[in-house]
Amino acid sequence: NYDLMLNFDTDLSDAVNLRGTIGTNTMRQKYATLYASTNGGLNVDRLFALSNSTNPIDAPTQYEYLMGVDGYYANASIGFGNTLFLEGSYRYDVSSTLPSKNNGYDYYGASGSFVFSELLDSNFMPFGKLRIGYAKTGNSATPLTLYNTYSLNTPVGGQGSGSLPSTNNNANLTNESSEEKEIGLEMAFKDKRFGFDLSLYDKRSFDLLNNISVTPAIGYSGQWINTGEMENKGIEVALWAVPLKSADFAWNVNVSWGQNKNKVLSLPQGLPALQLASVQSGLSINAVVGKPYGTLYGSDFIYQDGERIIDENGKYAKTQGQNENLGTFQPDWKGGVKNTFSYKSVSLSFLVDVQQGGKVFSLDTWYGMGTGLYPETAGLNELGNPVRNPVTDGADSGGILLDGLSGTVTYLNDGTYEVTNTSENTTRARMDYYANALGWTSAPHALHVYDASFVKLREVALSYSVPNKLLANTFIKGVTLSATGRNLWIIHKNLPYGDPEAGLSSGNLQGYQSGAYPSTKDYGFNIKLEF
Repeated sequence: NYDLMLNFDTDLSDAVNLRGTIGTNTMRQKYATLYASTNGGLNVDRLFALSNSTNPIDAPTQYEYLMGVDGYYANASIGFGNTLFLEGSYRYDVSSTLPSKNNGYDYYGASGSFVFSELLDSNFMPFGKLRIGYAKTGNSATPLTLYNTYSLNTPVGGQGSGSLPSTNNNANLTNESSEEKEIGLEMAFKDKRFGFDLSLYDKRSFDLLNNISVTPAIGYSGQWINTGEMENKGIEVALWAVPLKSADFAWNVNVSWGQNKNKVLSLPQGLPALQLASVQSGLSINAVVGKPYGTLYGSDFIYQDGERIIDENGKYAKTQGQNENLGTFQPDWKGGVKNTFSYKSVSLSFLVDVQQGGKVFSLDTWYGMGTGLYPETAGLNELGNPVRNPVTDGADSGGILLDGLSGTVTYLNDGTYEVTNTSENTTRARMDYYANALGWTSAPHALHVYDASFVKLREVALSYSVPNKLLANTFIKGVTLSATGRNLWIIHKNLPYGDPEAGLSSGNLQGYQSGAYPSTKDYGFNIKLEF
């Protein structure tokens, strides 16, 4: 990154100050990889060399890109006394990852704040500020998404060949952009012993850049496109307080809470829905107009009067196809509480994070239930018999009784169904082989879609600052020792056998787990020296 900036700061009068920046930025990023692996493992144990491959290896895979962005920017702010502040900014970028005829885009913003406490003489409310802002931001495409290029394959019989990538690139991509409006209020009370910061925002994003799933019948499994318009509206609240404070001791509390309401407003070419990903099991993750981004679609239970229907085999009756709305990976709200206790030179803090709502599908339980990996597939049933015993008519029967009503389901040509002959369920479901009532062969997707809520002890930190008097005769001005632990405890969750935050991706593949690794606890130690 290279930046050339001209800064200015001047007083136009005793009460008016003007400051700002004019500049340009040049960014270049180069990325290159060379990857190779043995074929069939090592021929000689513990001799780690590609030439020690059991079988001949393919040519190494090489990947490289060079991207650049040239930017030009300016911002200025003006303050009237200590009461009213206005600020504006503008930037224009030219990106190498967009088509050469349409590779420039701009973004800008304006904001203002009014410190109304300066007009008041109040000991109870020493600080109060109202702020309002508008901003437009832009983003360019990732490298190598405009044109399709061939990948070289390993020669066969001396003849070279190439193949196209699995994702179809798009030479007509444009930059994505967002517009956001925000209004906020900050206030502090009683010698700044407690206060709050409240924000309301409305953000709309346009021409979002996404690699979406498409039918392999066209020769590709993915396609880069600009995917329409999306809205995020929300509220964020931060509360803070100092309940106890003395010469040597202080207790600080910070509470945060935020709720975001997401909605897809439109999709390209007037499409009502767009499949973002089709994952193993047949579940799909979608953008649907009028619904939150990242809606899960799959098979669901069939209900009658709020009760799940059980078929003649004692298993759940389920909808045909994979087109039932099973919720979204978007949470209802997130929050956290941080407490900090300080006594002289020692400080101890801990942070608890909370998420309420959101959905996650577990491919692990989808297959794990069918293959007998989880305790739900073993143990004793309500008759006191092993559930994996064969199902019989006697008191020694294995299997399980699912909660719901026994009924007859008639599937109609229009995709709907009728339920008749409902009664108390007395038909036991087999659990002695993989096609049991809980696994992938019989259960609907909905059985393995879980609430992603959690409560976590996110961080604990302990620090000690060496008193200055112990450093008086040294060249060191300060020493701080600190120890930190993160992700120490999942206090509560509804997803079994996994962390609700674990997943395949932070992009379109949220709300889906497959082979999720166990969560790790992270510990760190830090020494800070000041000279």
